[in-house]
Amino acid sequence: MAKRRVTIHELRRSLRRYGVEEDSSRGKGSHTLFFKQFDDGEFTYPIPIHGKDVNPAYVKGARRKFRLTPEDGVSDDEFFGQA
Repeated sequence: MAKRRVTIHELRRSLRRYGVEEDSSRGKGSHTLFFKQFDDGEFTYPIPIHGKDVNPAYVKGARRKFRLTPEDGVSDDEFFGQA
């Protein structure tokens, strides 16, 4: 997976394309909570939104949590909307 900085808006758009929803009311402080329902349960992932860019570690973690990695069949270009 590429280490790439994205804005929170870009990340929201990318995750939304894959059925990941956001519930900012469930986040704590300057975090927002993303979630997705799978057959084996609901997975959540909090991401800080207090900066202009999202740290690449959070992008990588969200992609792993929501099964959106190249190993899961979603390339970096597809995820970031460049395909």
